[in-house]
Amino acid sequence: MTRAIRTVSFTAALAASLALMLFPFLLRHVPTTQLHAALPILLLGVAGALVYGVGYRPDHKLLRILFGPVCAWALMIGGTWMLFAR
Repeated sequence: MTRAIRTVSFTAALAASLALMLFPFLLRHVPTTQLHAALPILLLGVAGALVYGVGYRPDHKLLRILFGPVCAWALMIGGTWMLFAR
């Protein structure tokens, strides 16, 4: 089960980062203030999902929570929602 969650997290984070890197024009209709508020949250989620997806497990409990799938997915979903909510 853990391996499947890691794979899904890594794949979703990779897809999101590739989409933002290769197709930045997807965000051309998003207002600048909304973009600057939502994109850091989305990218923090992507970074957390990538860290979790490659199998890194920190020793500190707080970092384990921050780099866990629940926090990473919440940040990615929240950032995406903030980007496209009008």
